[in-house]
Amino acid sequence: MPDDDDSGFSLSLPPIRLPALFPEDFRVLWPGGGPPRQRASPRLVAAVLVCFDLVDALLALTVDAPAVTAVRTVGGALVAGVTFGLLGVAYVAEPIAALLGFGALTAFPSLTVLLLARVVR
Repeated sequence: MPDDDDSGFSLSLPPIRLPALFPEDFRVLWPGGGPPRQRASPRLVAAVLVCFDLVDALLALTVDAPAVTAVRTVGGALVAGVTFGLLGVAYVAEPIAALLGFGALTAFPSLTVLLLARVVR
């Protein structure tokens, strides 16, 4: 459509309305964010972390598959991040050890040590 002032080309589109994809009361629930619905007991959290470390160490010492190592380190990093927040960054030592070829070092109980560091602090 030509413009009234003839200064150049112009184009106008009709208003576009997108359909509502989510209901108005839609909320995203992140595992670590927002108010928790029910808090886990500290003993349960400690037991889960110790069990995770035990299974992780068992897999590190018995299974030498890169896919298993990748799943273990990513899973451990997620657990460390959700449980410890910024302190969980220390868990990065395990994936680095795995990438450098020192898979046996990933048997170190990192989550248990982080738990003890948090309790002492």
